[in-house]
Amino acid sequence: MTKIRFTYKTAIKIVVSTFIFTLLNSVYTLSFFSVPMFLSLLYFFFNVFLSGACLILGFICKFSFLNLFLAVITALIICPIFILLKKKKIGAKILPISILSVIPYIITANGETLTLMIIQAVLCVILTPLFISAGRVIFIKNFKYKCATDELVCLSVFIIVLGFGFINLLGYNAYLVVVIFLILCSSLIFSSGIETLVAVILAFAPSILSLKFSYFASYTCISLTACIFSKKSKLLSSLAVILCSLIFSWGLKIYGAFHYLDVLYTVVPACLFLFLPSKLFSSLRKKRESLDEKLLSRHAINRTRIAISGKLYELAGAFLEMKRGFEELKRQTVIGKEAYLRMADEIVINVCESCPSFDRCKQKELPNQDELVKIITVGVAKGRVSLIDLTKKFVENCSYVNSVICEVNSLIAKYKEKVKESSDITSGKELITIQASGTAGVLKNLALDFSRNLSFDLELEKKIGKNLHKNGITYKEIMAFEGSDGVEIYLSIDLSEFNAPLIEKAVTQIMNRQMSIVSKTPLSINVCSLTLRPAPFLDASFGLASQKKYGSIQSGDTHSLIKISEGSFMVCLSDGMGSGKEANKTSSTAISLIESFYKAGIDGSCVLSVANKVLAMGTDESFSAMDVLFVNLFNMTCDFIKIGSPSSYLISKDSIKIIDGNSLPLGILDDLKPCTTSFPISEGDLLLIMTDGVSDAFGSSTDLITFLKGLKSLNPQKLADDVINYALSLDNGTPKDDMTAVCVRIFKKTS
Repeated sequence: MTKIRFTYKTAIKIVVSTFIFTLLNSVYTLSFFSVPMFLSLLYFFFNVFLSGACLILGFICKFSFLNLFLAVITALIICPIFILLKKKKIGAKILPISILSVIPYIITANGETLTLMIIQAVLCVILTPLFISAGRVIFIKNFKYKCATDELVCLSVFIIVLGFGFINLLGYNAYLVVVIFLILCSSLIFSSGIETLVAVILAFAPSILSLKFSYFASYTCISLTACIFSKKSKLLSSLAVILCSLIFSWGLKIYGAFHYLDVLYTVVPACLFLFLPSKLFSSLRKKRESLDEKLLSRHAINRTRIAISGKLYELAGAFLEMKRGFEELKRQTVIGKEAYLRMADEIVINVCESCPSFDRCKQKELPNQDELVKIITVGVAKGRVSLIDLTKKFVENCSYVNSVICEVNSLIAKYKEKVKESSDITSGKELITIQASGTAGVLKNLALDFSRNLSFDLELEKKIGKNLHKNGITYKEIMAFEGSDGVEIYLSIDLSEFNAPLIEKAVTQIMNRQMSIVSKTPLSINVCSLTLRPAPFLDASFGLASQKKYGSIQSGDTHSLIKISEGSFMVCLSDGMGSGKEANKTSSTAISLIESFYKAGIDGSCVLSVANKVLAMGTDESFSAMDVLFVNLFNMTCDFIKIGSPSSYLISKDSIKIIDGNSLPLGILDDLKPCTTSFPISEGDLLLIMTDGVSDAFGSSTDLITFLKGLKSLNPQKLADDVINYALSLDNGTPKDDMTAVCVRIFKKTS
């Protein structure tokens, strides 16, 4: 039961509800038709005391002790049921509750035949769900949201029933005043024939009660007249409606004998319409137009996706073309024997041709080219040549040995510089080629994803929408379609209606699996878009413990935890060779590169190759051992990527698996071949990765496994702390190297 809070909104609800009860009580002798309205108020959890008070106050204009008695009995029977039942448990129970509500009216009879009473009771039971739907539009949606077709039908039935009560209570002339006023107002607010539909609905009550169906014709003509002239001015529209109404009442006498007071029944609503400010109608018209606006247009979404897909394919093609261009543009640097032959020719030109003995040597076919090539080959291998590297024959026949040695060393230095320059350029090209290939892959995958038209599940949207209403959440639009990780739900909703736990709960009940809000995007000042996706069945918690090397200012170990998607994450642990600032810089660089590329969605092999080449191209010797751990909580798998790192461990309930790697650290060789292993994971598993400072302290995997088997805690932080503390004790409290342990525990997510 809701608490009573007297605000102006509460007062308005009481007044409106009491007036509606008054009209419904006037539909027939007994207050049969107030029962569906009373159930509707209670269904939306209005305060039972206020609802009962409105029911009783509704007899002010048509008071009788019998009606009062029936209202009190109805309240005493129904109110306790709604107090005991929670809203979510009412549902289909509203049918037996409505049947129970009309039993006192049937028993009372009040001179009516039993058959007639039963017919009225059946009508009330049928009207109950219709009035609940109409009540949702009036009291919950407050006409702020676009109504569904079934809601419009229910609202029309509700208005027709109220029309019966209005005419019985106040008469046909008073009803005509309301009709003309509503028709004039609707002509400025609605369009596309809706104003005519309003006139037709309003004509039902007088036509059925009087059995004169000419009301349909007269009200429709008045509506068309108002619609035609409302586009020009309010005054012209009012005068035209007055004239049209007088023609039907005075000229055609459709409403019966004409009386001069009949003029007032047309002029009064027209004048009231004229005095209402035009800004009010403009505001209402804009509000109505905003209800038709598709903030999440299905057609526009798919059309935009196709356009984006085309652009992404073009960009992917550009990066692939860049890759091919760099592969073809190889620097033509002469190396090996051909370069040595050219160097031998330069020695002859630069040294021998200026020697006085050149002609004599030439006759003896000296210096021999093959002999010079042998000397240059030795020099390239050693870095320079000296007298002891020259052959005996060459020394005996050459008069300028020192000059030859100087020239050979000069050419070797130039040769090595060109080789290094060529190698750096080649490495740079390869780096750009790998990056271009990775970027092209990401763009191609995005293009492929965007090229797929979204297939919307309309039936599922209806079910979710109905359950949202049932949980008191009013939304503007809803979309449901198959995404990469399962069904995705998009909602557009007023910020005032945003209640994350309740929305997730309502959608989860229909999907039969936990759904989570993964994004909240503003669409306008007051409206936001929500994206809901399936939440993984598993979750993870993390523990980290570390200790820097004794005497070191800073640890060379670094780590990173990255959320890839709603159900996957990556853990990196990098150990820079050595300890201190330089080792920390090396491991931080490797981690940063890998983290950035993985966030961008680049393929893992490209990421590791780029990181390896960047470290290998460094001026200093930058080596880094690394563990990369990928966990997918949707398909319950874990990938271990090991690059020069010590063993890792997968601790299950019944066993401990050792994950070894035999690749060299990052930055040593240009060609990286990491060790990758994939394992299934389940609830309760613990994943443990560490740097070599920890593994070296234990000495062997056997000792470490024996230690792990003795641990009882499932807390990942405590496990990481225990591993580091025991490793420190094995080093007598003086760590010989940086120590870091990262532990991940997999557990079942609770709703």
